[in-house]
Amino acid sequence: MPIVGPPLPIVTPDPPPRQRSTFETYGTFFYVALAGLVVMLGLIGWFARAAWSMRGVWSDVYIVNDARRPDADRLRAAERLAADPRVTQAQRYDLALSRVPPDRARYTLAESLTSEVVEGDPRGYILSVARSEGWPPWLRPLLARPIAYAAGSGVSVPVESLRELEKDADVVTSAWATYSLAVMGEPDAVGRLDRLPGPFADLLRRARRADQPDRDAALDRATRWLRSGHPPAAEVWGHR
Repeated sequence: MPIVGPPLPIVTPDPPPRQRSTFETYGTFFYVALAGLVVMLGLIGWFARAAWSMRGVWSDVYIVNDARRPDADRLRAAERLAADPRVTQAQRYDLALSRVPPDRARYTLAESLTSEVVEGDPRGYILSVARSEGWPPWLRPLLARPIAYAAGSGVSVPVESLRELEKDADVVTSAWATYSLAVMGEPDAVGRLDRLPGPFADLLRRARRADQPDRDAALDRATRWLRSGHPPAAEVWGHR
């Protein structure tokens, strides 16, 4: 006969635990992380767009430094950089000081500098122009030029530094410094400027007597005169 034992109990397994939602797991940190991801993606997109929009600038910087390119191409690249407001004054200054681009390209970039390049540190800028060695003879007058614009526009330019620059052996560099002192109201400098000979000094005297914006326009005319009237600059541009 079969052996009949007691009935077996029916075991019902517990239901699996309910899976917690992502929000229940991480709380408000989930939304903070999500917002951070959105911001990061936005910044990456903004950077990519800005870099793409500057591709022409980077291309011209490459061209102006590429010794394998014809000098005419490098000069055109420098002209585009000099006219592009996205190219900072510091970038133009660095390219003008670099010995890699041809002289006409460096000249064009130096010629595009404004009073902005002086404003951050007028004393340091003036002394660098006055004391730096090994520059080509056409470069120092061009880098002295923004000081004159700054002095005429009300930038606080240190007088002692200008007096040191005024002692420069180059007559154009010295004249820029004399003009800067005169336009700032230094009485002796006005007399020295009035006694300077030549057409360049005449242009500076007209600038000192003019009001803004006519003053800057007169300084622009003096700047253009250098290309043919200042021997080192005229040599760069083939006028001598």
